[in-house]
Amino acid sequence: MVWLIIALVFALIILVICSVYLLSLAVGLIRAKGVPFVSLSKRQLEEINKCIKLDLGDKVVDLGCGDGRVLRTFEGQGVKDLTGYEVSLWAYLLARIKNKFLKSKSRIIFKNFKRVDLSRYNIVFCYLMDYYINSSAFKNKLDKELKPEAKLISYGFEIKNWREPEIIYTNKENKNLGRIFIYKI
Repeated sequence: MVWLIIALVFALIILVICSVYLLSLAVGLIRAKGVPFVSLSKRQLEEINKCIKLDLGDKVVDLGCGDGRVLRTFEGQGVKDLTGYEVSLWAYLLARIKNKFLKSKSRIIFKNFKRVDLSRYNIVFCYLMDYYINSSAFKNKLDKELKPEAKLISYGFEIKNWREPEIIYTNKENKNLGRIFIYKI
């Protein structure tokens, strides 16, 4: 009888976790207008860490930070002022849990970065879909809010017809994969 109760409680816990995941996935897709949470792989993070060196005093924001892994990578370089914005509830919760477990000091905020003033940051990181970063609304936001000397780092996707980027090629076999675009304002 005890085992039956334990099994039922366990099944209920799994059902609740799956329900929260599916609900947060649906809400996240709606809030992000169809853009899913897709995290960078360990290899991609290693390439970013190898190619992008930040200063300790940089103020970094990750737009659509997912589970916060890019922020934690930059935290490993000694950067202290790290903020990420995420609209997917599941990714946000995952980031908060991982930050707690890994003792990360980076801030993860459950908010759409469209409603955030980016002017306090000198480093803006994004891994966003091509159609989004090439929208006039996104480019206008960057032009309006980023201060001179700020840098925007876009992993994987170029912001076309905006500024001339420095391009870092991380994939030797296919130059179209793993590109890092750095835009100086």
